[in-house]
Amino acid sequence: MTRLYVEDADLYDIAFDWDIADEVDWLVERLGSECRSVLEPGCGSGRMLAALADRGFEVTGIDLSSRMIELARARLATDADVSVADMTDFELARTFDAAVSPINTLLHLTPAQLARHLECVARHLRVGGKYLTQVGLVDATSDEPFAQSHWEANRGATTLRVDWVDERVDLSRGVSVQRSRIEVLAGDRAGEVIEELHEVTAWTPESWRRAIASSPFTEAATYDGGRKGEWPFVDGDAVGGLLWHELRRD
Repeated sequence: MTRLYVEDADLYDIAFDWDIADEVDWLVERLGSECRSVLEPGCGSGRMLAALADRGFEVTGIDLSSRMIELARARLATDADVSVADMTDFELARTFDAAVSPINTLLHLTPAQLARHLECVARHLRVGGKYLTQVGLVDATSDEPFAQSHWEANRGATTLRVDWVDERVDLSRGVSVQRSRIEVLAGDRAGEVIEELHEVTAWTPESWRRAIASSPFTEAATYDGGRKGEWPFVDGDAVGGLLWHELRRD
């Protein structure tokens, strides 16, 4: 884990705390009326868990960062079921109706780690349960940057400027090196700049299909999460940074 997910988890929590109400409503529709319990691996500071809990779901989250889990507990009720665990090797001694993983969390796993992760999640889902995961896919024929996001965020007296962009993409190795830069514009830490490199997996539609085919899941549908307010169905060859994949536990 890089500094952003540990020492500066508080800044991460502000930077990624945009309104997800409409997206969560869409996810709830995808989960279906029979879904009562939801697992979020890599739950971070708990904003997705909180939104699902507000809609009546029983939620459980795990994350490798103890600081993220502290923030998630503060955001949720005191008896919230969140704990420190490795998303590639965990045992919770129960099953869930569904699981979710937003904002490209799974890109931080290597292909071998993703395989172990999917096995772990499958063991924790009932047969037929859904795993809705947001994983962007790269167009191997294009030179366009994969990650290219810029935004501002604020909470109280703190204002941040955030840039998250590709440094380079190496499809021969299947990796994307991305640069995150958070500049504190106002607040107690004004003037600080936190800049880091993140090596993540660069999945293409073909390599993603192979990974899912060798897992306990079947991809039932793919949606374009980049078109806010719509999230339309797209085919399996779609590319983009915000694709949602509806995986079903075989």
